[in-house]
Amino acid sequence: MIYRLENTLFNLLVQENYSALEKEKLRFGIQIVLSELIKLLIIYLAAILLDCVLPTFITHLAFLILRQVCLGYHFNGLFTCIVWSIITFPVAVKCLMELHHHLNFSSATLYVIFCIFLLMVYLLAPKGTVNQPIINEKHCRFLRKKMCFRMLLLIGVFFFSSVEIKLLISYGVLIEVIMLTLQTTIKGDVSNE
Repeated sequence: MIYRLENTLFNLLVQENYSALEKEKLRFGIQIVLSELIKLLIIYLAAILLDCVLPTFITHLAFLILRQVCLGYHFNGLFTCIVWSIITFPVAVKCLMELHHHLNFSSATLYVIFCIFLLMVYLLAPKGTVNQPIINEKHCRFLRKKMCFRMLLLIGVFFFSSVEIKLLISYGVLIEVIMLTLQTTIKGDVSNE
């Protein structure tokens, strides 16, 4: 079914004057978009089943804001990525919210945790991968500049948020710390310098 959808989209978007390379780029782009949509659909279906769509979205957003410029570890296959994403986002978010209702994390505690996680991101990022290498020192500086802006954005949102949202933002940043740490320890930084 996915293969048919991929081919249908390809046939709709391809133009006769495209070179073989342009056609392959188009097909690859369609595959990437479809795989990301499938992942999102499955993750948010799990979030609906667990009744934690908004908390999952907030955590996911905090993670993605940093992920785009910090890069970090990627799982080898789509299935593995989906399974870990379900565990990391809706399942862990649901458990985290339940834990918060029992322990009532204080705002002060969350500020300390959030600052530690941001410092770790700042020290570790960016970490290139095989699919997303850091091209050169200029590219690295560009990513760090964007990362600092996004960190400031997260700090601003964090400052004005409720305790529950602070907790979810902190957890989203923690996930990026884990991805950066995994990339560093398992695969190492990948750059094209």
